[in-house]
Amino acid sequence: MQCPHCGFEQGAERPVCAKCGTKLGEPQPEVSVKEAASGQPPPASPSKDEEDKILRELKEALSDESGQTWRSLFRLRWMWLGLALLLCLLAFGSVRHFLLKRRAVSVPPPPPPKVVEPMPISPPVVDEATRNTVGKMAAILEAIQKYEENKKTLPLSLLSINKGYAEPESLRDGWGQNLLYLVDVANKNFILQSLGPDGRRGTADDLTVSSEDRETWLKDHEQSANEWRLASPNLYSQMVSVGPTVEELKKLEMARKSEALEKKRREEALQAEQRKKEAELRRQEAAQQDEEKRKQAEARKREEDLRQAKLREEAQRQQALRQASVISDNFSGGLTQWDALSTWEVGKEKDFSVLRVQGLGFLKMNPAWDDYKIEFDIRVNKESAGWVLRAQNSSSFYLVKLGSEKAKAVPKNALIKYIFSEGKYLNSLKREDAPGAAGVVPLPFKVRNKDYSHVIISLKGPNITHSINGVQVDSWTDNTFERGRFGFNASIIELASIRNFSLEPLK
Repeated sequence: MQCPHCGFEQGAERPVCAKCGTKLGEPQPEVSVKEAASGQPPPASPSKDEEDKILRELKEALSDESGQTWRSLFRLRWMWLGLALLLCLLAFGSVRHFLLKRRAVSVPPPPPPKVVEPMPISPPVVDEATRNTVGKMAAILEAIQKYEENKKTLPLSLLSINKGYAEPESLRDGWGQNLLYLVDVANKNFILQSLGPDGRRGTADDLTVSSEDRETWLKDHEQSANEWRLASPNLYSQMVSVGPTVEELKKLEMARKSEALEKKRREEALQAEQRKKEAELRRQEAAQQDEEKRKQAEARKREEDLRQAKLREEAQRQQALRQASVISDNFSGGLTQWDALSTWEVGKEKDFSVLRVQGLGFLKMNPAWDDYKIEFDIRVNKESAGWVLRAQNSSSFYLVKLGSEKAKAVPKNALIKYIFSEGKYLNSLKREDAPGAAGVVPLPFKVRNKDYSHVIISLKGPNITHSINGVQVDSWTDNTFERGRFGFNASIIELASIRNFSLEPLK
């Protein structure tokens, strides 16, 4: 049965509602919509005695025979007020009953059932020996990966990673056995293995990881590896480092500091030596400056003495030029004006006396002459003919040769110039046909062995000019010799004839 007041379901045998106490089986007063909307409980319904009392008073008021008007009116007013109140209570009860009934229909749905979460599964318990073995193997795998990334190959042995693996503790598993590292560098494969508690290979308790399954192995043993890493940070950092160990790094750092200190001492010694050298250099520069000043003073004195000597020499030369006269020789009186060898001889050709030259000879002239003009007729009898200008001695002079049309040792039909100083030829042309020559001037005509050629030579300062048969064939400038004697020369394979010689100074 459902309670008409609150909508609570209950047994049919109950006389009152177990929730709100309303009598079951009796009609309930209706509740107005306004009262139901306000949510306030309706006022209590009047009892049976109160209703009887109101009706009795109403009857007494109607049957009153006293006829008193005011009393009748007063009682009639209370009667109507009671009826109105009764009607209001009935209406309020009906509305309240309607709202409660409607509320009972819209019952909220039951709450959803709670989901029971499964209890977390605790990881398996790993003993200390297995944890140490797994941690070391994980560290070795990490070191191998770093080495492979840096070197682009697998390490040949664990010692190749760093020298810390030479310590026995680094390669012992949790049961005191050595970890095994097998590698195939060519195929880039390796196997890292612990023999387990029994120390025998190939049994069920072995811990083995290869290059192919290392990622899966590390993931499966991640917790044990992390626990070992936290428990042994120093050993972990040593095993995963690629390169020298911590001890070696310390030694390297000490060696570096020692080397830096030694370098600093060397630099300080070098700086001290440099300062010493700079001081010595300054002293030498000061001494050199003093010596340079002394030399400059001596040089100025020598220049002054040389200038005075040149002035005296120039005065003597000018005096000699004033006293000198033109020298001419037709060789009719022999070789009285020449310093010649015995190979020189004078002969006759028709009406002329002729000098036949072979070897070197000089004109007896004042050595102060430097600018002069020479004229003579010359015929090449054999190979070539030559003459000497501004001779200092028999080993320093200008040598000029006239090559005939039949010459073999020198260029044909050419004027060949030489500078002979202290017995050596200067400024050679590197020509096979004129070894040692300073210059070769081809002539615009042939030099015939049967014909005489008229030669005019002018020497003025460094300029030397040659004219042959009225044609200027060469103008040469050279400062090797400023003045000197004149002469003729012919080698053993040469022979020349000279006539009508003359020399006059140039002012």
